[in-house]
Amino acid sequence: MAAVPISHSESYSQRADLHGEVLAPLAADRKTPDWRHFVAAGTVVAGGVLIATGRRRAGLGVAALGSAIALVEEQPAVRLWWKRLPALLDQTQYFLDRAEVYLKEATSQGKRLQGILRR
Repeated sequence: MAAVPISHSESYSQRADLHGEVLAPLAADRKTPDWRHFVAAGTVVAGGVLIATGRRRAGLGVAALGSAIALVEEQPAVRLWWKRLPALLDQTQYFLDRAEVYLKEATSQGKRLQGILRR
């Protein structure tokens, strides 16, 4: 069995530039606290508490609401992620396909080894 090389579609400097491109508008002179951050964080925490206490549906709903508020606040980052989603899905599909091939090979080798050991 051979190792699977994982190719990187972009260099570190490209990722760093893109990271800076997304975060620069987000950090634009926020001297006063924004209430949406507190609401988003509070609802996500409340959702986690509800899930931990066994109220899964309510917890998931509250956590989803908090996540939606956070996503509305961070629109440039959401746009960037949305643009990158197809490439991420392609890479994930490739990884899962390769993992399936290796698992089939491991199963085949395991059966062959069991056959040898039983003789």
